[in-house]
Amino acid sequence: MGPTLRGRRVLVTGAARGLGAAAARELAGEGAACILLDSAEDELQGTVRTLELRGAGPFPALLCDLADRQSTLAAAKSAKEASDGDLGCLIHCAGVLRRSPVAEVDDRAWDETLAVNLTAGFLLLRALLPELRAGGGGSVVLTSSRAGVSGFAGESAYCASKFAVEGLAQAAAADLRADRVAVNTITPGARRIKPTGMSEAEEQRIPVSARGWGSAEDLGAAFCALALLPDDRFPEGGPTGRRFEADRVADTVHRRGLPLSEEVWAALAG
Repeated sequence: MGPTLRGRRVLVTGAARGLGAAAARELAGEGAACILLDSAEDELQGTVRTLELRGAGPFPALLCDLADRQSTLAAAKSAKEASDGDLGCLIHCAGVLRRSPVAEVDDRAWDETLAVNLTAGFLLLRALLPELRAGGGGSVVLTSSRAGVSGFAGESAYCASKFAVEGLAQAAAADLRADRVAVNTITPGARRIKPTGMSEAEEQRIPVSARGWGSAEDLGAAFCALALLPDDRFPEGGPTGRRFEADRVADTVHRRGLPLSEEVWAALAG
């Protein structure tokens, strides 16, 4: 591709590992000035070092416990400062998945799952709206899942959070359409990636033959496509309030390049 996002400031949560790290790497390669947020300090610094090999930087790294409201609000304040008043895109990849039957879900697991997967995304969106509006509009990408449209045994808290993420995105998209702030959800799609919350060290201890999942690396291009919204080529700025599968969007970007046309976006939207 090329430096299509040169100079655009993008905040990525969950940037220490998995889908968030993959998104940040691809965004930096496209020229984005990434602001990285996570609670895993060592892995977050590893992402920073990788990005410095791909883009000009700097890449501010914000330590934050998204399960804690005050920590999230403090991180939003730091992100405001790092964005210098103009944020092109907010990507919320951080997530928590604790599996247990509904009768065994304790209050702490429920509260943490809802706080990280849902509330943190809302708090960051609300706090950073002035910065997202500043450049004439911006893009918000909330990570969802198959669990956002279907219920699965042992995942009551996770499913509740992801169903709510879908509703939040649709409602916020309707509220912010006139401000040209696009709000969409994204899922990994058909490709299975590393389980939410698993560290790189934990993954390395599992034999490759036993993992049952692949790399999130190839999915990063989907976030680049969404970070380019709103698109001035489109009458209404492009898709908003829609659900996308990262594998389909990324494969399309790899074939066609960026930016995607209005017709292609319409075909990809769920």
